[in-house]
Amino acid sequence: MNEPGKAKIFIPPEKCESERLLLQLNAMGASLAGVGDVSIGLAREFQHIPKAVSLGIHHPIIEKNYEKMQSYAPFYYSIDRRLLKMQKLLIGWLRFAGWRALAIPPDSNRYDNSYISRLYPLFPHKTAATCAGLGWVGKSGLLVSDRYGPYVNWASVLTDAPLETCKKPIIHSYCGNCRRCVDACPAGAIKDIHWIRGDNYQSMIDIEKCAAQLRMNIKNNGNPTCGFCILACPHGIFRPEFCKYSV
Repeated sequence: MNEPGKAKIFIPPEKCESERLLLQLNAMGASLAGVGDVSIGLAREFQHIPKAVSLGIHHPIIEKNYEKMQSYAPFYYSIDRRLLKMQKLLIGWLRFAGWRALAIPPDSNRYDNSYISRLYPLFPHKTAATCAGLGWVGKSGLLVSDRYGPYVNWASVLTDAPLETCKKPIIHSYCGNCRRCVDACPAGAIKDIHWIRGDNYQSMIDIEKCAAQLRMNIKNNGNPTCGFCILACPHGIFRPEFCKYSV
């Protein structure tokens, strides 16, 4: 078996088989991979590339006494570097095969002075992952996978390649009546809103309250780390006994 990050994409350029492509992305180290049709509501700048390959790598397993943890920082730059490497290989193959492709990098790699970086906010990874059937938007506004919960870093590749897309995209939240993240938020910033596709997920969170909490954390602890909503989520490999839904 190939080591994560070592496999090469070897699909013949005359073919665009989604299943084979996703298997190879998994062999390269992707914990989650899928293809979705993202054409509905797609920003004008991206309408020529209406499909998205969603890539996710889960975080390392945290300590078993997570309930005693005071915060959780979802900053794993080594994971983001692995995602960037996968994106580079995938885009190289897609373009070699004659298709358009554009990388939407992990959040930690979005900020520079280039023109293209100004377009990144127009396409959230949540859109790619939900359309690919990999997860839903939780009440916290975070992308939640049934298998890994919110403990995942994401990247996306937009393309016009004739890849087969997910037949069962996620169109609503599976959070149900769970309020764990709502009750855990020290700022009271999570509004307990059930996500449905087409809604503005940013309205699910009081951004000002969240930002004020992060500023307070900087003042008190020297950094903006919080992450109580992540730790509270019952989905994921960290607390598999709570997982009830299959995505």
